[in-house]
Amino acid sequence: MPDPRTLALAVAAGAVVTALGVTAPALASVTAPALGSVAPAGGPVAVVPAATTATGKPKAGCPVGLTPVTLTTPAEPRLATAAPRLPGAVVTKADGSVVRSLCLGAQPTPTPAPSVPADRVVGGPRLAEPGVITDLPAGVPAPPDMPHVSYVLADLDTGQILAAKNAHARLLPASTLKTLTALVVIPALDPKTVVIGADEDTRADGTRVGITVGGRYTVDDLLNGLILNSGNDAAYALARAYGGRAKLLADMNAKAGALGAWDTVAGDPSGLDAAGQRSSAYDLALIGRAVMGLAEYRRRAVMPNAMFPGGLVTPSATAGAPTTKTKAGAPTLVEGPPFQIDNHNQLLGVYPGVIGVKNGYTVAAQGTYVGAVTHGGRTLIVAEMGSPEPQVHSTPALLDWGFAYAAQARPVGRLVSPGEVPQAPDQAPSTTSVLGTSSSAPAGTTAAVGSSRSSSPAPQPIELALAGAVNGWWSGLVGWVRWAVIGGGVATVGALAALAALVARRRRRARAPRGSYQR
Repeated sequence: MPDPRTLALAVAAGAVVTALGVTAPALASVTAPALGSVAPAGGPVAVVPAATTATGKPKAGCPVGLTPVTLTTPAEPRLATAAPRLPGAVVTKADGSVVRSLCLGAQPTPTPAPSVPADRVVGGPRLAEPGVITDLPAGVPAPPDMPHVSYVLADLDTGQILAAKNAHARLLPASTLKTLTALVVIPALDPKTVVIGADEDTRADGTRVGITVGGRYTVDDLLNGLILNSGNDAAYALARAYGGRAKLLADMNAKAGALGAWDTVAGDPSGLDAAGQRSSAYDLALIGRAVMGLAEYRRRAVMPNAMFPGGLVTPSATAGAPTTKTKAGAPTLVEGPPFQIDNHNQLLGVYPGVIGVKNGYTVAAQGTYVGAVTHGGRTLIVAEMGSPEPQVHSTPALLDWGFAYAAQARPVGRLVSPGEVPQAPDQAPSTTSVLGTSSSAPAGTTAAVGSSRSSSPAPQPIELALAGAVNGWWSGLVGWVRWAVIGGGVATVGALAALAALVARRRRRARAPRGSYQR
């Protein structure tokens, strides 16, 4: 059982973070690990088994701040070879289905998104529906219950989406955003280019691969640190080699738009939570699909480990190396020995056929994941956001379902092709833009916007620019700041109204004859 004091501290920390709407990566170290769980890179997530009856239904009562949840997985072939014991109270029924009961904390809340007409929903109109969406023939069970806020399960090659849950919900991507960072920097940088470690790298929050100030690292080394170890310091060093964070972020956002990933706004190349930063399960599937088209990414995504340069370190007296000092009295630094870094993708080596792509975690985002798996001649890609537990616990069941029923499940949407959606769906439609509204249409086809929209005058460019600026500013504000702005606006309007009433009253008094009574 988790230590009660640690669990109480975890719940309190989560409540504070949720209330403030901010992220504190350091808080990840105080959350209690799940029973039998594997802690995700970046910090473990508290998962507590709920007290259950013999049928697997949770009894009333979870620790304060946690909610009882029942997750059902249908009977299906299990492909995972070394998955750890599932946390929670697990009951296997006579039909082979598995019922798991947990007490889970609060889930991340999606940021508000503009209303989009059904015919302009990227990937197809059904992807705007809330909850789990499928189109299954009789005899095919529903996909397993997932504790995630959102997910998308699709065929990597055809782009057809087999199942989805809140596909376009805008959430924090955490380190899965590094897939977009890699997608931009890999084609642009020479792997042999040497980058010198800087102080900004060593001060990166969260996971660091271990860059030192003055250390020499090739782009090849840094890409290993980015993709395998999820090093935030590696992301910043690559950004510097690319021309600076501002340039990299601008190109990352441009690339997202070119892919049709209009839910995505990059604010930090490492994926650490930043003002206005967001993505969706649909967008992460698009980005993951694109980055898996890069041979240099695919090669690294399946590497279980790699060696990373030791950088500049103080000579160790125990190693027999003489210690010298500079004139200022500081010890002379020498090149340290290389050390091993490991791949943080928990499904690698656990689920057969894993070929990519990236995991992520922050306290506010919770668990995020993009995975690609090949089995039986088919490759599936899954993107998940807002998971309260490591992907190794629940993701294998979703992949099992996908491989078992992909040939029978009818698509509910599709992953659009690059360049297919040239502008955000909430902007005025052009006569050439398409949004993949037909789930049966093959990738790369186009569909003209209906004539019913042609009679409506399109906003002028200045209107679009102003609307975009206002929308971008408002979307970039965190929740409490938005409420503060609204409250300030209401208070200002109220004060102006009171002032106007006072002025009008004084004017009436000035015009009234002397000695008259006024109310």
